[in-house]
Amino acid sequence: MKAFTYSLTLGVLLLMVACRQSAQEERDAFFLRGNLQLQQQEYNEAIRYYNEAVKKDPNYADVYNNRGIAHYELAHYPEAITDYTRAINLRPDFTDAYYNRANAYYQRDDYRASLTDLDTVLRYYPDSAYVHFTRGITLTEAQDYPMAIEAFDQAIRLDGSNPESYVNRATVWYYLKKYEKAEQDIQRALALDAEESNAYNVRGLILIETGDYEAAQQAFDRALELTSYQPYFLNNRGYSFLQAGRLDQALKDIEQSIRLDPKNSYAYRNKGIYYLKKGDLSGAIDLLERARDMDTSTEEVVFYLGLAYYQQGSRQKACELWQSAEGKEEQAAYQQYCDA
Repeated sequence: MKAFTYSLTLGVLLLMVACRQSAQEERDAFFLRGNLQLQQQEYNEAIRYYNEAVKKDPNYADVYNNRGIAHYELAHYPEAITDYTRAINLRPDFTDAYYNRANAYYQRDDYRASLTDLDTVLRYYPDSAYVHFTRGITLTEAQDYPMAIEAFDQAIRLDGSNPESYVNRATVWYYLKKYEKAEQDIQRALALDAEESNAYNVRGLILIETGDYEAAQQAFDRALELTSYQPYFLNNRGYSFLQAGRLDQALKDIEQSIRLDPKNSYAYRNKGIYYLKKGDLSGAIDLLERARDMDTSTEEVVFYLGLAYYQQGSRQKACELWQSAEGKEEQAAYQQYCDA
């Protein structure tokens, strides 16, 4: 009886091990199929296979990370964040999942959470130029320009061969109105890659600020030759046409930019400026208010909105707008038109 009990117990144990191995093999098979679909950009199919893998093993961190990638590519950012978090909870040192979650937080405009995850990755890989580069981009979007410069400095120190690091640092110098430093970085970027379209775009923005609209348009032309139908390049060229008084060409570029990317507040601002210059004050106000509502940090939108109200005869409303703004243009307008 004792020997029989022992044999039965051993048999059950062996059966359990065999089942466990079989479940693991099935998990791995679903995982590999999901990876293949992920590589082929069949993201919904990838998720379907990863779901099956999770059923076989709900504690497999790699499945959650890769399913998060599939969700990310489908712009399902909350689902991606949830999956990356599950992967991290199962494997607290899973740096790939932290990095991926940082990107998903970035897409949700949660820059603080993104930076927290990037800082975690840097604790493991302090000499990763690419993580410093990504951190610089995130800090730029968070409008922490001094820290963004530091991050790009670090990325360039670790890897000076990436032209994108110079272009993005040039962009921050442009925001800080350090145009000479910005142009120096543009030259460094183009020395590394003469076909870096973003470099020509930033150069065009710098040239607008210096008042050389013809050269700016040439820079945007070159950017668009290299990357055709890029909505930001089109909008920026449209703005240069506005500044040069070439209104019909400006409208064509701006409207095409909006068709390609209807979420850019600057395109609506520029279209509002077009209507303002054409004397359609109601149309200008509608567009400028829309741009302001989309993103209150849109530069000069309050200046132009106040100007439209002033020209419409709403002096008090214009003055209230300018007085509440902190920009130099708005303050100058207030002093010129209201402080009398």
